[in-house]
Amino acid sequence: MKTETVSDGTLLGAGRSGQVYLVESNDIAIARKIFQSDGLTKLVHYVFFGVPNSYIWNEGAIRCAYYRRKLLAELVQFWFGDRLRVADAIATAWNESFKAYQLDTEYVQGRSIALCQPFTYRRRRELPVLTRQIMRPLQQRLMEAGFDGLVWQAGKGNPVALNNFLLTNVEPSQINDIYNYQFVWIDLESGVPALFPLNILTLFSFYIPKAIQYRHALFDDVDICRLKRYIANHRDAIIEQLGQQRYEAIAENIAHLAQHQRDWKTTKGIEQSIQYQLKKGKLTPQQADWYANHPMQWYGRELFRVAKKVGYKLTTLPVILLTKLLNKLKQIQYRQVLLNTWKALTSQRYRLTMVRNSIQERVKIWKDRKQLTDEEADFLSQRLQQERSSSYLVDLSVYLAIKVIILLFEISVLPLLFGMGVINEVAFGLFFVIDGPILRSIYTLYRMIQAVIAGFEIPWVAFLIGLIPFIGNVAYACQVIYSTAGKKAKVARFIVYDTFTRLGTKIPIWGGADTFTEHALNRCAYWLIRRLETLFGHNKRRSQPHNYRSFS
Repeated sequence: MKTETVSDGTLLGAGRSGQVYLVESNDIAIARKIFQSDGLTKLVHYVFFGVPNSYIWNEGAIRCAYYRRKLLAELVQFWFGDRLRVADAIATAWNESFKAYQLDTEYVQGRSIALCQPFTYRRRRELPVLTRQIMRPLQQRLMEAGFDGLVWQAGKGNPVALNNFLLTNVEPSQINDIYNYQFVWIDLESGVPALFPLNILTLFSFYIPKAIQYRHALFDDVDICRLKRYIANHRDAIIEQLGQQRYEAIAENIAHLAQHQRDWKTTKGIEQSIQYQLKKGKLTPQQADWYANHPMQWYGRELFRVAKKVGYKLTTLPVILLTKLLNKLKQIQYRQVLLNTWKALTSQRYRLTMVRNSIQERVKIWKDRKQLTDEEADFLSQRLQQERSSSYLVDLSVYLAIKVIILLFEISVLPLLFGMGVINEVAFGLFFVIDGPILRSIYTLYRMIQAVIAGFEIPWVAFLIGLIPFIGNVAYACQVIYSTAGKKAKVARFIVYDTFTRLGTKIPIWGGADTFTEHALNRCAYWLIRRLETLFGHNKRRSQPHNYRSFS
């Protein structure tokens, strides 16, 4: 296997298993995945396997990744035709600069699955098409063929796996309003063992039984015997669809995979640890051989190294954290912060400017993620300028002032009350949840009284939505959606979509951009907006409503 130094490239993304760069090789664009492991991911590997991610340092593991992609590039075509394909493996190498193995794969130009947003309902079909017509059948095919460990990257109980797939093409079919979607599976290598599914039933029904069968936590394992039987049983169909030559290539790649997986999975305990340190340049070959023959000395060395590292962390971590905190505090311009806080509390113009700027920044983020087209982003920006003093933006600006009050309450009054013993731990945590809904409901009740006196529409939708923790700030945007239709509600719809979607990206472990968690919360926004629009339709048929208005 060849050795390479780091080359110029553009960082495409980073995940739990490593970083992916776009590089040019012989005038061909390739995606180069350099395997890395740190933080919590590294700790998880140490707990289950005694060493960091095997793809970083184990040649057998990286060769398995190569041949699995070669095999699945053929089998996925056999299973799905042109609806799904695999980003094929090109080469593997040791990257001396990173002290880790790299895997070169086909570079795929595509985009992530579209989120629901205000402009088109057609794109919302992409998620169910991918999950129901591609990912679930793929998981079933993988299990039938013996690729038990690959179902994790195919999304079985793993909501983060949604971003392992890119949409490359959408073509109209012969049937009206039906489209043919083409996807590429770009990431087949796991970053953590398959023991952390979001669906706890999947853990006990599949992953734990398979871990018992394989005698270790599933990590991209392949049942070679079952794979050989599958290929033999489907020999005629594979030859008919792919041809004799490609069938023979599949059989040859299975033999390679079997050999490299045996070399990888049979490397246990002390041998793994020694080989990892050798690959990282922390041992010489002579030292590695000596420690392999003197295991007790190796265990003593590792215990001393771990104890030294833990001791160093325990003694230096408080100092490091305190230094970082002091540096952050020094960088704060307290006069400006106090001035901005005062203006947020007292100046409606300032609050409106902050609200518009915040919405504009979120529109730009959606545009950069290709979730909004240039035309859609421009339309929202124009509408935002036209609605610069609209009623719901005024009320959103008041909610901004309420958020400032809540923040001041949570960082000053609550700790003081807790320290004095006035409230206990339960009340302390409860206030963090209910203080927002309480203040929002007080303000909205005041607005409802104004509406009754003036004879305008009562903002009861805003009152009910405002009672919901964490997402209640979209209350008046929801009121606009209920009270109006058409172009006037586009910005309000975007606010609702964006608020729910941002919540999905902030959920730890299973959340993030382009995950099923983000899409699930985005779908909740879609459901809410549809319900409000349905209510608007019923309300309009009953009587001609007064549009929601501001009393400022």
